[in-house]
Amino acid sequence: MSRNGTGNRPGDLVLPKPAPVPGQRKLTDGPWGVLWIAALEGPHGRDVGHAARLDRARTYARRGAVGDITVRAGELSARVTGSGRRPYRVALRVPALPEAEADRLLESWTDDVDAAAELSRGELGEATARIAVAEDIALVPGPALTDYECTCPDWGFPCKHAAALSYQYARAIDARPDALLLLRGHHLDLVREEAALRCAEREASAAEEAELTRAGTGRGVPAGEAFARARQEGGLPPLPELPASATGPVTVGPFPDPGHEDSLVAPDRLRTLADDAAHRAADAYSHAVATGGAPATRLWLDTDPWLDIVRRAARADGDPRVVGRLLNSSDQARARLARASAAWKHGGQPALAVLDGGQVPPRAAETAAREQLLTRLPPGLPGPPLLRRTGGRLQLVGHDVELRYGPDGHWYPFRKQSGQWWPAGPPSQDAVEAVLPILPGT
Repeated sequence: MSRNGTGNRPGDLVLPKPAPVPGQRKLTDGPWGVLWIAALEGPHGRDVGHAARLDRARTYARRGAVGDITVRAGELSARVTGSGRRPYRVALRVPALPEAEADRLLESWTDDVDAAAELSRGELGEATARIAVAEDIALVPGPALTDYECTCPDWGFPCKHAAALSYQYARAIDARPDALLLLRGHHLDLVREEAALRCAEREASAAEEAELTRAGTGRGVPAGEAFARARQEGGLPPLPELPASATGPVTVGPFPDPGHEDSLVAPDRLRTLADDAAHRAADAYSHAVATGGAPATRLWLDTDPWLDIVRRAARADGDPRVVGRLLNSSDQARARLARASAAWKHGGQPALAVLDGGQVPPRAAETAAREQLLTRLPPGLPGPPLLRRTGGRLQLVGHDVELRYGPDGHWYPFRKQSGQWWPAGPPSQDAVEAVLPILPGT
């Protein structure tokens, strides 16, 4: 059989060699350990020596022949003492649990009170195992997904040393759920965090529904939608025809002479306000022409002064005179205004809404984004990206790049600069289109 090294790497988990249990009939009675052993011992269509090798492997595991087990994503490795002069180097390999399956499993776990309670304690017990079996999600991999390597001369599959490693691992995983998740490419801390987030969202949604029920009201209809319905049903007259489009650039002025005695407003401030008003009017008119009269929801004056400051700073494109004047009328720090105006330039007010995190994407949107990122990124990258979601952020681990899900159903790209996340490009409903322009090396 092929040879395998066991050198530890950062992020590996080492399960110390347990005490021998030579007289113990059962190696484990925990729910996950039982599932693991059932997968190992079940009918696999192996050769006639399979049962005998498993008997010998159980003896090895009981008498302490398996050393420390190193667990990393996709692999177990250990040294197993057999009949040779030196311990054999043994490895067991399985693929990562697909993201879609992991998401479905986590959704099912957080739907169940007992399973959610186990996760909140950092445990995987009876409830989580029961649900995994009921949903037919193989967190414990089946024999078709498992590969073994050993430096012994036995070509059985698995040989008794590899099977002994598998038995010994089964003894550990009920007490160490992080070892089971890590082997399948996931991390207990992130699973707990995501489970807590989903449970909190469900509680908030239930509380909101209860409050609406008590108040006897519905959720209401946005004003734009209400007007559109009324117009379609004939309740409102049609919009008037728009005038012909203006040609040439927008111009402002003339302005009063600053030395004139009748000049009561500082000309530079008046020029700034007039220029801004002219551009907003031009934007509103262009929007109306392009959409046939649809309301320009992001173009009129904002009731929130901070939004108006951000919009004007974005148009100024870093002009220190304009930005300085805006800061004088606001208590916001320069760095915050710079990030906010960068967001506005890329996507307006929806981009500003995701500046501090984004909202949790619907399951279908996240699943589609993960599929796009895992299958359509350029071949020049060093392999499919490791994806990690926290709240409304979908990070490409190791690339200093993340996507944030906005209220408009678009993904907004961000890049880490000097330890802070900055808006980095326009949004897109397609995750690859959003992230591709800012990925290093693309």
